[in-house]
This record gives sequence, structure tokens and C-alpha cells, in this order.
Amino acid sequence: MKHAWFGSFVLLTLITLGQVNGSEVWSEVKGNTAIVHHDMAYFNCCPDMFFEILRDGFTIDIYEGDLYTHPCNCDCHFNFTHELEGLEPGAYNARVWRGFLDGRNYLCDSTTFNILERVFLFNTSSWMTDCLTHGIAEESQDEGLTLEPVSQLPNQESAKIEFHLPFPEAVGIQIFDVSGSLVKKFELGGVAAGDHLVVWDTRNQVGQQVSRGIYFVRLEAGEDIRTLSLVVLR
Repeated sequence: MKHAWFGSFVLLTLITLGQVNGSEVWSEVKGNTAIVHHDMAYFNCCPDMFFEILRDGFTIDIYEGDLYTHPCNCDCHFNFTHELEGLEPGAYNARVWRGFLDGRNYLCDSTTFNILERVFLFNTSSWMTDCLTHGIAEESQDEGLTLEPVSQLPNQESAKIEFHLPFPEAVGIQIFDVSGSLVKKFELGGVAAGDHLVVWDTRNQVGQQVSRGIYFVRLEAGEDIRTLSLVVLR
């Protein structure tokens, strides 16, 4: 969910084009709080994000990373917002990095802003939107097992999950929300080879209607796994 900013402010904005995946880094100053935006950042669709903001004089380094604890195999664009309060007056350069747990960091882009006076003690906070766009991550596909794109039925109250099995196999289907929580599971048991259809009524495991948004389907057939995303519109 996008967060709103309140209060009267003096606005100073510099926009620069991102260098990684077409993202955009820009900044503004509201009152004397610097706000650094990173729009259309590309991460897993249900990331376990961490943020770290470091200051060295008039240089600010912002690290955005994913802990990779999620079950999803798809990608999304997100907007990140980083607030910095209590900076000393001066001209700042803020660099936004994509950070990895093994210590690698890749520069997305940088932006500059001016602080006119110091009002608060130094403090930072970071926010992110829900997924803005999504797609299925590329993965190798063995010949045979396939999971077709989910189609929404006309009444938008159910979705068709179609798959093809090359051989008889025990099949399970799990549906996760964007936080990685299990919403619904289908234990189909032994399934014959061929084309198959499962209809999800967009209700969770206890029969409650799920909220609108993005969900992720995980098909397990023996040792093979296929994943894709779907959007519940109701």
C-alpha cells in the first residue's frame, strides 16, 4: 500500500534515470526531511526486504536487498521510499544500491538534494508499495509437465488452473499471497497422465473469500515444480 505524506513543505526535486532494470531514482525535500524515491525497482514478487541507510558526510548510501526466504518464483516492480530526517544543512548525494547477502552491491543510480536547516535528530525510515507489475521468472522446463497461465472466469469469482502431466504422478497445488503465506492447497493424490483442470473459487482454506490482489500458484508433480501468478479482481 502506498503511504501518503502530509504537511506543508518546500519542494526541491531532482530526477535521474536509473541504471538497473529501467528503474528511476529521484529525491525531494519536504520541510527539512529528505525523501529518496526508487521507482520500479525489480525484485521477487514476494520479497523479504531489508533496507540499510548509511551516512558519510554529505554522501548517503541506501542499500535495498532481499533475504530470499520466499516460496515464489516470479518477479515484480516496486516503488521504494526512504525518509531521512535531521540532516545537517548542505548539498547531499544519495546513492541507491541493490545489496546482496554475500556482500555484492550494484549501483542503481544516485540523486542530489539540498537541506536548508537541521530540525530533527537524524532518523531514517523506509517504505515500499505493493507489486506494481509481475511476471513469471524464467526457469528451465522439462518436456512434458506444464502449468498454463491462469484464466479468470467471467464472474471473476473463480480461476482455472490448467496443467499437463506427461506421466501419472501425485500432484499438489498450493496458492500463496504476496507475503508468502499459504492461502489454499489442493492435494489431488495420484493423477493420470494428460490435461487436467482445477477451479479455485478464490476462497482460502477455511472458506473465506480472499481479498483482491496478486497470488501465486505452485504446482508440485513428483519432484517437478512449476509456478505462476494470478490476479484476483473481486
